[in-house]
Amino acid sequence: MSNHFKEITITNFRGFDSLDINNLRKLNVFVGANNVGKTSILEAAFMLSGMSNPLISNRVNYLRGVIFNNIDNSRYLFHNVDFNNKPLLKGVMTNKEMRRLTFSPITAYDETNASTGNSTNQSVIKQLNFDFDKEDEKGFAYHSKIIVGKDGNLQQETDNNYNESLNALFIPVDKNDTNATTHFSTLVKRNRKQIVINALHDFDPAIESVEALPDGLYLRIKGLKELLPISMAGDGARRMINILSTITSEDFNIVFIDEIDNGMHYSAHKLIWKTILRFIQVHDIQLFVTTHNLDCLMGLENAMYESKDLQNLTNVYNVAKTKQRGFQVYRYGYNELKEAIDNEIEIRR
Repeated sequence: MSNHFKEITITNFRGFDSLDINNLRKLNVFVGANNVGKTSILEAAFMLSGMSNPLISNRVNYLRGVIFNNIDNSRYLFHNVDFNNKPLLKGVMTNKEMRRLTFSPITAYDETNASTGNSTNQSVIKQLNFDFDKEDEKGFAYHSKIIVGKDGNLQQETDNNYNESLNALFIPVDKNDTNATTHFSTLVKRNRKQIVINALHDFDPAIESVEALPDGLYLRIKGLKELLPISMAGDGARRMINILSTITSEDFNIVFIDEIDNGMHYSAHKLIWKTILRFIQVHDIQLFVTTHNLDCLMGLENAMYESKDLQNLTNVYNVAKTKQRGFQVYRYGYNELKEAIDNEIEIRR
């Protein structure tokens, strides 16, 4: 049985000064107003999942479109972009271990900015030190770092005494069919494509097969004489192929999907949720996703309505910034989600 998150505590990370998330399940859906920090929650959990990799900070910024090899962009991981706000990420796991990660910079004076008369951000990050552990004790047992070398390239130093047991994946907002082709081609080489085809058949019984050809992916559709290019398929099928092909390419314990509804027609939401819920149940994957789409939540509620087993797998979390108590997370199980939707109670703000 895979090791998954039960609780996550975020301190001084991006826009959050403090946030506690409890009672995590197999499927965890985060909703809330724009810019409330839904993606940051996924990033924090992703960093905890790969805490021994010192390049993880660059990775989460790269997923937002920030240049990968610029270590100074790590400043945006600190709350209010203030290095005095030292981030601390903690996670309680289903095997009862406590994962902890913190990091701190070593800065240097930026002579380039000084020569141009720019008085802002003249102190740049030249080294980022990571401390992490699997126990909730004083201090940290493991350490790693990334450094800007004399040649200007990044160098990493890992802790050889630590072996990572988790394998996590982050799928950003993406409608690029090229990525789907690449991932599915990998599955073909590893003789694992049937896993995706079986899941797609659950999504749409008319899909009989998927073929990876030199110019892209094609679908074999029941009743059609020719293969159908993936670009001609519906948004739901395209998004489903991209997600499932990416997840299946390795044996992942935990998967993070930002804006799962991106590019999908509302009519596809229920089928996508049913397919994904079955998939993570069969393959023992914990899934974290974000959405701001009411149709997407209604599709989830409809999918859960048809299966009590699926109801017990899922929680929806509304992330909100309150005036009195700061950032809070309000949890909705199936009954609370159904009541909110039936009574048109807004849970996305």
